[in-house]
Amino acid sequence: MNVMTLFEQTDRALTLSANQFAGRSLVLDQVVNHIVYLPLLNGGVFLTAYWWLWFEADETTVCAQRRNVVASLLGAIVIAGVSHLLKGFLQLHYLPLHYPDLGIRLPFVVALTPINDVSSFPSTHAALFFSLSVPLWMHSRWLGAAAVVWTLLVICLPLLYLGYHWASDVVAGAVFGVALMLLLRRLIGAAGLPDRVVRFSATNPPAFYAVAWLFALQFALLFGDVRAFFLDAASLARALLS
Repeated sequence: MNVMTLFEQTDRALTLSANQFAGRSLVLDQVVNHIVYLPLLNGGVFLTAYWWLWFEADETTVCAQRRNVVASLLGAIVIAGVSHLLKGFLQLHYLPLHYPDLGIRLPFVVALTPINDVSSFPSTHAALFFSLSVPLWMHSRWLGAAAVVWTLLVICLPLLYLGYHWASDVVAGAVFGVALMLLLRRLIGAAGLPDRVVRFSATNPPAFYAVAWLFALQFALLFGDVRAFFLDAASLARALLS
């Protein structure tokens, strides 16, 4: 047995294990589906942690974490964008649901759609939220560990349950997100952008927090509104040019 075959079999076994209870209970399928699409349990939880760090003060009442918060959130945006682009370019494999011979169970709440041009590798959810766990881990081991467990059990496992991702998608997304976050934090910090944002928050709080609120809202929604706007704009442009 070669290494690739062993890897593929392990990937398949882990994916099927997470999916084995799907399609058995309508209530369970609905609960898992709500977990996947509920912003509060995804971006909302992580934003709460980052807002906590933003306002956390040390013994001298200095909010020392603000520079790191800015660098981390900017890095997370880059990671999510790059991961999404990789899914379009790599074309390694599609959703497990699109492989009828795999033995995947179709949840009651999932409608099988035609295969599109976007693969499932790597998982953008895994890349984004595991990357966001890195700064939390660097600040506090228990907070980082809680973020990793939350990402694994509440964000990624439901995606495997519904057949939206392979186990390898999650592992690759996690490795990619963590590695890129470590790199981007250094690069963004060296550019001085976090310092300028922190200074702006101190000199013009009304404008900063108004923009920060909009940013936090879109982040909690995983920029779904922004992505929908650009998709609609692209569709309109293609219609006008055709």
